[in-house]
Amino acid sequence: MLKKAVNEAKFTLTIEATGPLLIRSGHATISGPDMTPVRTYRNGHWQVYLPGSSLKGVIRSHLERVCRTLNPSAGVVCNPFLRMEGLEKKAQIENGRLICPDYPEVSCGEKFKVRSKKDRLIKIKGFQPMKQEELSNAQVYADSCPICRLFGSTFYVGRVSIRDAYVTSTEHTELRDGVGIDRLTSGAAQGAKFELEVVSSGTSFETEVYLRNFETWQLGMLMLAVQDLTDGLIRVGSGRSRGLGSVRGEAGEVTITHLGKVENKPSNEIWGLGKFIKGDDWYSRYGTWSDDVLTIDSAPKEERNGIREVSVFCNEALVELQRRAISAFVQRIESWQVPDAMTFEHLDFRKV
Repeated sequence: MLKKAVNEAKFTLTIEATGPLLIRSGHATISGPDMTPVRTYRNGHWQVYLPGSSLKGVIRSHLERVCRTLNPSAGVVCNPFLRMEGLEKKAQIENGRLICPDYPEVSCGEKFKVRSKKDRLIKIKGFQPMKQEELSNAQVYADSCPICRLFGSTFYVGRVSIRDAYVTSTEHTELRDGVGIDRLTSGAAQGAKFELEVVSSGTSFETEVYLRNFETWQLGMLMLAVQDLTDGLIRVGSGRSRGLGSVRGEAGEVTITHLGKVENKPSNEIWGLGKFIKGDDWYSRYGTWSDDVLTIDSAPKEERNGIREVSVFCNEALVELQRRAISAFVQRIESWQVPDAMTFEHLDFRKV
């Protein structure tokens, strides 16, 4: 996206297990527990860890629910598993354009796949597109739902990356017994006992969250996830309905950087992508907002690291940054416009 670095944000996230935790390994044991936590070989020995992909998936799923709550419009967040197959019967051809009422619910990756591959549409009501649409990065970003804009889709890489979380305290695991319940007697089912190895409560992990070329509301989306982790509202791993996966998270200082000196930028302002590309006709196609700015009263610590200008937020400045960024996120999602149909802007349909 943009093929250049506009702005970057980075912070360390500490996660502490406040109850037994299990992210299951795919390897079966012969004589040991039936379910064991994932481990990696690091610093000369095997140790448990929290995969970055698992953390990213849990946070994404949580934020999808938040977005659908803030804006109940159908399709404000796409369904990653909904495909176009089966929806062709509802599609209509109007004035040479293909319109599908269920389009907002379809996964963003599927939408762009269909729009860029004409062979997928040949059998729709006897029509076929006469030319293929060439999708630019700007079109894909502008037409993505807010979650896919941040986390990405099968057609577009996301803005955020989360590293694997490694143990920072003494590692402790424990064995737990489990048993299947007989649906008739509500007692223990014969032969249905199993054993789990779980990470013990009190074990701490640390990971790094990196956000690049971001809009301020996207920073707010991540800050909300961190706040909910701090409040213990997000569970991680397997067996969450059985009491496993309780965690608490806390973010360290947040650093926001950009390359070179930005003219006319006050030290108490955080500029998002829309502000940086304001006035550029090409980059304005990304569907950003020109007023993409957060103004805070507590100015951050400013420092220079090579060619980068760095703003460091901690203590009161961090609290205010989190509050204002979350407010920007809520405002953007509540005002998010969802198209009620699918129109292929650059495809010309003809009857076969």
